[in-house]
Amino acid sequence: MSELPIPVDSATAIPLPRVVNFVRQITHDVRNGLNAIDLQAAFIAEIAGAGEVGEELVKLRRMVCHVTGDMQELSGRFGELRPVMMMYPVQEFLQGLKEAVEEEFDNQAKRIVWEVKVGDEEMEMDYNLLLAALEELIRNAIFFREGDQAIHFTTWNERERIVFEVRQSKAQPVVGADQWGRTPLVSGRRGGYGLGLFYVRRLLDTLGGELDPGYDAKTGELRVRLSLPIKGKGAPVS
Repeated sequence: MSELPIPVDSATAIPLPRVVNFVRQITHDVRNGLNAIDLQAAFIAEIAGAGEVGEELVKLRRMVCHVTGDMQELSGRFGELRPVMMMYPVQEFLQGLKEAVEEEFDNQAKRIVWEVKVGDEEMEMDYNLLLAALEELIRNAIFFREGDQAIHFTTWNERERIVFEVRQSKAQPVVGADQWGRTPLVSGRRGGYGLGLFYVRRLLDTLGGELDPGYDAKTGELRVRLSLPIKGKGAPVS
């Protein structure tokens, strides 16, 4: 007599720590497998020598390297965050951000209008974590850009908080933007993992910042705003 199937409640919530452990384990296992494939391909390439077979093996190793990088990035979205905070000039940080964006997005970065409305302010930050958060906002904006319109990136000082805002016009109203990034694994695009803005929220929780996405019906613009205090809690007073 065969066993009866166990009913599965599709709405059962899984605690996030269990999801984190699962992602870490599966990415570890897959990366080990990919590393083994890469080593085997390298061995075959050495035997094959120069020629068409060797060239195809080089392409194969590049593909494996790319997938390995994707798996590492996925695992990093759930990894432990350990910020190293320091006071850093906002203007210099923005220059570093602009250079990083231009390097990653090349021609698409030309459609970004940078509006810097800060002076010589310094703010407490972990440079790399804040850079990752803002690059993710810009990456989303570029992916969802409609036509050849510009993306506006604006920075200003508002009541001892530095605000970074990414905005772009939308032909149709955007519903539910204020909830973006609150729940992982919910994506608004085909093939997406639903981890981008969720990761941004994780970064900001660590840095003491806030994420405020929304749609302005008056201007027809979607805007995603990120803000952090110039000095976090417990920051030394100069």
